[in-house]
Amino acid sequence: MREVTECLIDWLKTEPSDEKPHRIMRSLADITLNHADLDESKRRFTAEEIVASVEGFPKNTDAKKWIDWSNSFSKYWEIREPQLIQFARHKGLEFYPKTDRYSPKGGPGNYATFFIKAMELPEANGSDKGEQQLAIENFLPDLAKFQVQYEIAENGEVKPSWFAKALFQKGQLELKQWHVWIILGWLCFSLLIAALFSYVTWITLSMPKPVTTQDITLFLSTFGFPYMLWIAVARPWVRLFDDRIVLAYEPLTNIKEKSAQLELLRDGDLRIIRLVRYTASCPICGVTIYLEDGAPDFRRRLVGRCYESPREHVFSFDRVTRRGRLLITH
Repeated sequence: MREVTECLIDWLKTEPSDEKPHRIMRSLADITLNHADLDESKRRFTAEEIVASVEGFPKNTDAKKWIDWSNSFSKYWEIREPQLIQFARHKGLEFYPKTDRYSPKGGPGNYATFFIKAMELPEANGSDKGEQQLAIENFLPDLAKFQVQYEIAENGEVKPSWFAKALFQKGQLELKQWHVWIILGWLCFSLLIAALFSYVTWITLSMPKPVTTQDITLFLSTFGFPYMLWIAVARPWVRLFDDRIVLAYEPLTNIKEKSAQLELLRDGDLRIIRLVRYTASCPICGVTIYLEDGAPDFRRRLVGRCYESPREHVFSFDRVTRRGRLLITH
């Protein structure tokens, strides 16, 4: 048992990831290694025991629900089990480690437990294709049927950056009238500066004199500076009011945070901007899906991109139903 557990740990080291299923597997392997000489019944651990050593486990969260064995974890394991079989075979082992769950009959004191068991390696199929490729090909006929259900982080769970904390109290900003005037004033001031810069540059270039490299630079700046202001300052706010949800500026979120969004909510005259994060479990590989820019294939859209395969596992995003379907099939 110690040998196959070390095999799992070695494989996890060759495939580093900060994905939740990966961290759960590493925690389970570590505590199993410490009890490797005991019987299987004493190598079963509850969800609470596993997540106790998982870094980043959210407080006040149900450990069993967070592990999500039946959905994200099982999918994550299913697509990677062939990789682990190949890894164990290359190490010359006769068995490979397999994660499993023991679910006793319901009742007080009966909890589902998780453990690692040693499984005999299957016979090599002799094909030029590896087990991993064959397992993935088994998914292909059903790819078009894959759908996801997005979940939204609880209000205040997405941590703003240090200078944005004053704006997003408990993860949201209620737009009062003076807030709107500040935003409009900021946009108008930025546009005025851009227009003034372009005017001064144009006047400078209008003077009759030989063209120099400095003149060419000024000419390009005449159009480039206003365009950069539009891209970086004005357009995101315009799109927020048009589309109701946009990607959050990276400076607004903590450096350790994953992709987040700014969402506009309306309730009568009240306008609220929330710092949110929509995620889902990839039905193909079990990795977390985050909302990202859909360009170039899906312009002006937010799409769900798998953290491990962001160009292939791409899903639509409906803010109202919080559902999505696979957009790219092969």
